[in-house]
Amino acid sequence: MAWALDMVDEHNKVMFVVGMGGSGKTTLAKQVFEAVKQDFGCSAWISVSKSKKKLEILQNMLDELCRCSSRAETAPTPQQQSSEHYINLIREYLLDKRYVIVLDDLWADDVWRSIMLALPRRNRSRIVITTRRGDIAYSLKDRSVAVHPIQHLSLEKAKELFHRIAFPGSRVCPPALATLSNEILGKCEGLPLAITEIGHLLSTQGESASEWKKLRDGLASELRSNGHLVNITKVLIPSYDDLPYHLKNCFLLMNTFPPNHPVQRAELIRLWMAEGFITEVYNGKELEDLGEEYLNELIARNLIQVCAVDFDGRPKSHRVHNIMHEIVLSKLHDENFCEVYPEQGLFAVSNERIRRISIHKGDLVLSCSELRARALLIFDSFDPYRHSISISFSIIKKLRILHLEGAKLHLFPPEIEELLLLRYLSLRNTGVNSIPKSIGKLSHLETLDLKQTLVRTLPKEICHLSKLRYLLVYRYDIEDYVAINTVKGFEVTGEITWSAHLRKLLFVQVNKNQNIIVAMRGLRELRRLGIMGLRKEDGRILSETIQKLRNLHSLNVAAENEAEVLDMQEISHPPRLQRLYLNGRLERMPSWISKLHDLVRLRLKWSRLDQQSNNPINSLQDLPNLLELQLLDAYNGEQLDFNAGKFQKLKILELELLPQLKMVIMERNSLPCLQKLIIRRCGQLRHIPVGIDDLSQLKEIHLYDMPKNFVSMLEKNGGSLYHLVQHVPLIRSYDAQNGGRWNVKDLSD
Repeated sequence: MAWALDMVDEHNKVMFVVGMGGSGKTTLAKQVFEAVKQDFGCSAWISVSKSKKKLEILQNMLDELCRCSSRAETAPTPQQQSSEHYINLIREYLLDKRYVIVLDDLWADDVWRSIMLALPRRNRSRIVITTRRGDIAYSLKDRSVAVHPIQHLSLEKAKELFHRIAFPGSRVCPPALATLSNEILGKCEGLPLAITEIGHLLSTQGESASEWKKLRDGLASELRSNGHLVNITKVLIPSYDDLPYHLKNCFLLMNTFPPNHPVQRAELIRLWMAEGFITEVYNGKELEDLGEEYLNELIARNLIQVCAVDFDGRPKSHRVHNIMHEIVLSKLHDENFCEVYPEQGLFAVSNERIRRISIHKGDLVLSCSELRARALLIFDSFDPYRHSISISFSIIKKLRILHLEGAKLHLFPPEIEELLLLRYLSLRNTGVNSIPKSIGKLSHLETLDLKQTLVRTLPKEICHLSKLRYLLVYRYDIEDYVAINTVKGFEVTGEITWSAHLRKLLFVQVNKNQNIIVAMRGLRELRRLGIMGLRKEDGRILSETIQKLRNLHSLNVAAENEAEVLDMQEISHPPRLQRLYLNGRLERMPSWISKLHDLVRLRLKWSRLDQQSNNPINSLQDLPNLLELQLLDAYNGEQLDFNAGKFQKLKILELELLPQLKMVIMERNSLPCLQKLIIRRCGQLRHIPVGIDDLSQLKEIHLYDMPKNFVSMLEKNGGSLYHLVQHVPLIRSYDAQNGGRWNVKDLSD
């Protein structure tokens, strides 16, 4: 409201109200419009829905402006029925007027650009635009154009709305329906349209628990064309229909995953690539970069939601809203894109023309002689070796994607070697412990994902996979704290020639075989490398190799144990690294690190640098883009000084196991963007960082296994130094317990 009435700036102001269909954009805009329109000389509410042509919209706009002005006028008639003439007439009419205009339900960029040409810019007017096309809104954002993303209702607000509609008399949910009410609300996920429509339907059913159960279990069928909730589908499905063809396929594939299943960004893009949905390279862009653009557009269009954001602000994991997912499931079937089996049971697939199969729960029987399926995705309880399962990969030889993440597998299914067209194979989170030599037959394989398996050795036949882009073979074994051997990588038997197409190679165990390092020099497209088991004498060869990997963005190197030296001194021309992880003792701080102007994350672990000349802060403080810094047993000095004006972009600082550290000083104007401070096991630290009270952006402080007297100083109730951190919303301490559990205490409560 204040935005609409603030008249300090003479220029017009534009506000895009952005959200998915049914999120309340129009309702919010209507409230603002009705509250402020009397303060403007003329006002107009214009529907610009997808079904309307640009000329029709401009005609309606002129008529509405004239009708709703302070003195009703008849709209002038243009000499020609063209957009240009209407634009000129609207502009002339508004030239000496202050106006407020709402453009409701914008779908097309060219429509807004035509309307913008018709609006005089220097008369303190206001334009509000509702749209689900965030890609349009954010592309136009500048000093005079703001974007307001609509948030879904909180659980409390959702309950209030739902109970008011479903129980119009009492507005209170009966105890007998409380569980069902919460389950149905959970499916709505705060979407006002779904809450309202479902609430109205249930209000006609009385308080019959059986009817409520029927709706809970049959929500998908009610959302279809002949269901009682078809209005929800009519509002939401245009978002899908508006997608260009290539994005439709990408979005449909996203919906083959179970609901509430966060999908990792990189995993999703690899699947799109394997399907052939990302094939062209524009202006030298990598397929991976193009895939990220596709994903960002789906997010901006409010079709995909972000579950988690990485430290650098990039979306990390994603999902589809429950209601949208239910609607799209019928699309998957109707368009023969995929058969999804979301319920527990034993499923028989007999349609040989089916293109994709996704099993969310239960097990699978293939009851036809041959399937043309391109993808098989199985979650939860799949086990092809139980006696109750009948499956043969030999009848689905056209598979491109085999996703068996979390399957109860202990052996590599031998029939996989017959899937000669396979591009993507994921056995992530399974019990598979070895890979046969026959893996070399899969000559089209682009992704081999063996993360969190028991595989520790790969056969030399892996070099036959000439199209391989992603080789991910590692496991994290973490109880309470990270150790240098927390990550388990893989060895390669015999001589090795890596695929020249590799983009990610994680994590290679060297174990005194320097030929493995030398063989990496031809990986000119490699973006991310993890290499382990290094000795000091490997340093020269490793440094020479790294300098040849000019496209490397992320480098993770680890010594064979905590005492072993990482010799990283001989790199004179490092690649433009964005992420660097050094695990092992450093005799001195590598000078080339201070040249990494693109570096956003740096983790130094077990470096054990001595004080004075090897203070890491001095080498790192001028890195212009550093966002995250972790020092774990990295420094043996007694004091860390963050000098004034340094670390201008750092958001996350983590100090762990610095055994001699007694004092941290943060001078004024240092760390101005710091949001999260983590301190672990720094037993000699007796005082909170000096200057912490000047860190206005600090949002979180986390203390792990710190001395009790240190923690007690920061408690809200009675802490002697709490006044220095009272501006920090979240302060917590953690004490390790047996079995990997933590005793968590909220100090800010």
